[in-house]
Amino acid sequence: MLRPTIGLDWDDVTAPFNSLAVAMANEKYKIMPPLMMEEIDTWENVGRAGIIKEFYGNEELYHRQKVPLRTQKEVRRLMEIADVYIITAVYPQFMGIRAQQIMEAFPELPHENIILGNAKNLVHFDIILDDAIHNILETPASYPVLMRKPWNRKMTGLLSVNNMTEFVSLVKQIIRSSHARSGTIAVPSVLALVGPSGSGKTEIAEELCRDSRFVSPMTYCTKKSEKHIYLTEEEFDRQRFFEMTMYAGVKYGTKKEEIEAVLQDGRFAVMPLDMCGAIAMKRHFPTAIIYVSRDKEYLIRNIVDEDFPSEEKTLRILSIDAEKRNRRICDYIIDNRDGSGADRILELLETPYMENVLNKKHLN
Repeated sequence: MLRPTIGLDWDDVTAPFNSLAVAMANEKYKIMPPLMMEEIDTWENVGRAGIIKEFYGNEELYHRQKVPLRTQKEVRRLMEIADVYIITAVYPQFMGIRAQQIMEAFPELPHENIILGNAKNLVHFDIILDDAIHNILETPASYPVLMRKPWNRKMTGLLSVNNMTEFVSLVKQIIRSSHARSGTIAVPSVLALVGPSGSGKTEIAEELCRDSRFVSPMTYCTKKSEKHIYLTEEEFDRQRFFEMTMYAGVKYGTKKEEIEAVLQDGRFAVMPLDMCGAIAMKRHFPTAIIYVSRDKEYLIRNIVDEDFPSEEKTLRILSIDAEKRNRRICDYIIDNRDGSGADRILELLETPYMENVLNKKHLN
């Protein structure tokens, strides 16, 4: 994949939309307490947030849409390495406004690269970025990527990003992975374990960390757990995390200084992550992204047996096939079918050079 084709959604991905509708609702109705974006927690948009649907048919909303300068810069970075298309669903009466906005924000974008319409599943790109779960699950794209928003925060397992900067990094990783995989793993480095829910990432990390060469940096989250430091939503939002993600509505974060301490001590930092977090690590530290593979039947049984709400189980099962595609953009793939994933990782590290370096400091 020398130069991929990329389809970018417009509303709430490239340009703000629901945030503008929220602002217009607060302005018109003086809502108290003021309506917040975080209250739009489903695609159906029910409850207090349902009032904003009134403004979807208001021309003023479309005139208010402006692409942030930072997003313009990142989209232009994409244009340097990929063929970018804007594909957007919009009411027919607002198509002219939408097309004009796109051309004003990106005058260098060929007009034929602007696609206005609802049938996104009929257009095949290498990579798409969208905030609607149904578009992600139905697309024929090789790499569907979800833009994280409050209304899709319960979706798990998919390739996802929080902003356009993260998306550019992800695209670069996809392009690199299509050329060649890494031949060696640096010492020390971050071992980023990715893979579907139930593939055994956490268990592998725990097994590796019985050896003093490996350490799992502390993770903070908004759900009480024996494996993480619990923070309330307010406490979490006050922290300065190096890497943050959301999984099944739970926020997770890690701190840069804790990872740096592990690496400065000459050890491997072992971290179960989603792809977004793994790529964030790769931007700042020597990182090997390792995909943990497991049979689909096993994954489904594992999800069904877990003590999750039915909605979360459904979302996890729906995401399995999409998440299995992530293996193609990882540096290494290990088979954890028989629960021997930790041994497979040790085999990756067993070169004379690595053994000499590690034996000097950390072998008992």
